[in-house]
Amino acid sequence: MLMVLTISSAMYVQANESTLSVADNPGVVAFSQGRYQEAEDYFSQQLANPVQKNDSLIYLSRIAVDTGRVEAAVEHIEAVLKLEPNTAEEIVLAGDIYCNQAQQSSMFSALGLAKKCIAHYEAAVQQFPENTHALASAMRFYFEAPGFACGSSKKGDELLARLDKLSPEDANIYRVFLLEKEGKSDAAMALADKLSQQQFQSARNQYELARFYRDKNQLAHAMPLYESLRNKPATLENKWYVNDSLLQLGEILLAEKQDIRRSIELMEEYKQKNNNPHDQHYFWSSWSLAQAYKANGNEAKYALLVKQIQTEDYAKNPEFAKRFEAGIKAN
Repeated sequence: MLMVLTISSAMYVQANESTLSVADNPGVVAFSQGRYQEAEDYFSQQLANPVQKNDSLIYLSRIAVDTGRVEAAVEHIEAVLKLEPNTAEEIVLAGDIYCNQAQQSSMFSALGLAKKCIAHYEAAVQQFPENTHALASAMRFYFEAPGFACGSSKKGDELLARLDKLSPEDANIYRVFLLEKEGKSDAAMALADKLSQQQFQSARNQYELARFYRDKNQLAHAMPLYESLRNKPATLENKWYVNDSLLQLGEILLAEKQDIRRSIELMEEYKQKNNNPHDQHYFWSSWSLAQAYKANGNEAKYALLVKQIQTEDYAKNPEFAKRFEAGIKAN
């Protein structure tokens, strides 16, 4: 299996070029709230409407990705690409979906899919040379895919330099992780500290920098970034990061044993805003909340949440299943 980019449209959704808006479209509202079956039913009914067909196919593609139906996602996005002219976001989404499909395929199939993935990213870059989303997607592929799957640090560097001219914030946030990957931890931390003092244009970039600090166990630096992020007005484009900051803050307080009650409040608020069973943090948030209740002396609530997790298909996330089962035994 190839270690290429796995994309969740819940995180990478780019809706700015869509003619549909959250305010006036029930399908988009359902999608943004993680009510995927309702959203899928709505958009499927709109396929016969020439005005909404393109956008409906895009959302059906995203729904299929988020719900783990990659073949359906491919079918929908290929239908989108036939409705020319295509936008940069449509072409990049196609690349995302092929990368996702490669991640779930055998080595033999994955190599071909990886080539299709980068071919779409490159097409988006060539057709829309100033689109930062296309540039960043191609750049990440080249840096993160292995050489035998079209990865190339040289091409990554070229695209990073181009991205630097168009969006220094995007380029520098990625550069922090790149420096860390290269073993230049001091330089990565120095750049992170510099960036943390600036105003962020992108919620994703702010979230990623906070994640860097958290992964480095620099929790005092991560917390103000998450705290600031959670107070931003939520939009379709940034709401995943805004809402997830509640979970991150709750988990930090739990880890630090600073204020368990506040930790519970934050995670309960998160579950109210994002209780989507297809979200990558769905099971992790339930388990963290359970542990917070246990730390606060509420064994009954802990047991209830553990039982709830056990009734669901948590084994589909192997890493979570391993940690969860070990955690139960330890408790």
